[in-house]
Amino acid sequence: MLWVTLLLNLAVSAAKVAVGKLTGSLSMVADGYHSLVDGSNNVVGLIVAVFAYAPPDAGHPYGHRKFETTATLVIGGALLLLAYEVVSGALGRSAQAPAPAVGPLNWSVMLATLATNLYVSAYEAREGRRLGSAYLVADAAHTRSDLYVSLGVIGSFVGVRAGWTWTDSLVAVLIAAVIATQASKILIGAFNVLTDRAALAPEPLLEIVRGVPGVRQCRELRTRGGPNAVHVDLIAHVDGNLALREAHRVADQIESSLKAARPEIVDVVVHLEPAEG
Repeated sequence: MLWVTLLLNLAVSAAKVAVGKLTGSLSMVADGYHSLVDGSNNVVGLIVAVFAYAPPDAGHPYGHRKFETTATLVIGGALLLLAYEVVSGALGRSAQAPAPAVGPLNWSVMLATLATNLYVSAYEAREGRRLGSAYLVADAAHTRSDLYVSLGVIGSFVGVRAGWTWTDSLVAVLIAAVIATQASKILIGAFNVLTDRAALAPEPLLEIVRGVPGVRQCRELRTRGGPNAVHVDLIAHVDGNLALREAHRVADQIESSLKAARPEIVDVVVHLEPAEG
């Protein structure tokens, strides 16, 4: 089905770019390029679905989840470049340039775009929740935001028909601002994952570990990873006289308790040390 969303995005983006250029509507062209990036997102989504959720192997013993992070970096960079191109085009338009020739074709394409975006966002959100994919959920939210962008383009049509030709360039710049904001959020999220920013607050997790029978104390609990693939490592103090089998049972209980409380935790490394006294 992701192929269907890809084809739909490519179709509406091509239509908006073609009709926008034909009628001189910068806002429509900007929205078309925005939709083209959505199509690229779907391609990345297909790649992620194949590689990011593959089990660990000899080459990637920690799994392949950072394939997803790398993909989001590509998307974020593409969006920033697109925003720059849109602003350059809008600000470079001459005051003597002819007004966009808004007609029935413009309205038909934009209404079709609204319907397509509603379908694609609903489908991606549903599949993202089912697969636990941060990428698909994020892309669904991005597609929903396109509804507001498309409504802005339709608003520019109204402005142009009323004689306010400057509304076309204004909406194009606003679309660029939306694109740049989305890009910034995507890049910041990917940067946090790649720099191992803490993924979860440690205090609630420390309380869970300290509540496991046999644990005297817990310290140096650290987390990293993405929203749906968190890795945890910690030091737990236990009775130094425990048999190895019993100490191992405590470590297993720590892992299962953390994963039960926070399903996004995919790996827990427990280092056991003898408690003092």
